[in-house]
Amino acid sequence: MIHMVVFAPIVVAGGAFLGFAHEGFRRKRLAAAISNRTAGVASAGRLGDHSVEVIAVDNLTQLKYAERSAHIALGVTAAGLLFYPPMGLLSLPFIGYSAYNWLRARYPSEREWQWLKAPSTTLAIVALTASLLTGYWIISALVLTIDLRARRGWASPRYQELHRRFIQRARIGLRRALLGEPRWEWFPVLLARVSLGMFFAISGWNKLFTAAHWTGLLAAMQSTGLPFTKFLALFLASVEFYGGALLTIGFLSTLWAIALAFAMVVAIITVEIPHVIPPGLGPLDWLAWFLYLPQVMYVILFLWLIIRGPGPHSVDAYIARKLGLDADKDSDPAIKRQDDKVLNTPDSDLVPA
Repeated sequence: MIHMVVFAPIVVAGGAFLGFAHEGFRRKRLAAAISNRTAGVASAGRLGDHSVEVIAVDNLTQLKYAERSAHIALGVTAAGLLFYPPMGLLSLPFIGYSAYNWLRARYPSEREWQWLKAPSTTLAIVALTASLLTGYWIISALVLTIDLRARRGWASPRYQELHRRFIQRARIGLRRALLGEPRWEWFPVLLARVSLGMFFAISGWNKLFTAAHWTGLLAAMQSTGLPFTKFLALFLASVEFYGGALLTIGFLSTLWAIALAFAMVVAIITVEIPHVIPPGLGPLDWLAWFLYLPQVMYVILFLWLIIRGPGPHSVDAYIARKLGLDADKDSDPAIKRQDDKVLNTPDSDLVPA
């Protein structure tokens, strides 16, 4: 056992020395290749590009040789376990060669020796050392095979392109998760406008043409103590019906959104706060009751529609397109410059002499 503990590291070190010698020979060939390849383009100023390209090819070659050596070590150790255990000794120089290249090679996105700081690298080094000391050399060969294959695949142009696409899609997905999808903004605008419009149109229709709803509206208006309750009830029901119907199709949407929002504010002040919210509540409880009122949510949605507009699928948008008013001056520099010129021009210059 003692002689194996001494003999195994020596054989592994011998394989590592072979890797060191091979790397030195390869570096000389690399320097010659760089000088030959860049000799003809020295005047073009592209020496750095050629050098980087040659170095990248050499890194792939180093990984390829190391991976082949790890494959041989894995095959020899597996054959030793299955047929003749002493055969596993033949895998030690291949393990040493692969381990040296494994330590020297790096991932394309990392600097020299930076990858050694990664926790996965620490675990791999521990596994390699433990397997060499305990005689389970197949673990060393397996770890080297997997890691070197991953590095060579990662360094290849195909995997680099896949990685670039993955990063781009991940960034797009993260941006959509954080900021939303502007291309589909028209759908919630359309859904909110049509839903609110249909709700108030149906509510106004029932109040105008259904006796039970009309009686309930009159009773609610009379309980507020406001004068001209019949006129106000008729006015409110008409605003709800006509405003909701025109808001559904998106005609004069801003005007009807303002009118309906004002009606909801009046309903909150005259009916909901005095008669729905229980008296004697604390500030937080009162705020919870206030935000629970549906009229408050209606006002917020109307305010959003007033600022955002009715969306592209509306009569207002169709009219704006026909009049050439649909272009956004913030997104069109020409329109922005024209508007700024008009706004900054003195009134006396606009009046003809």
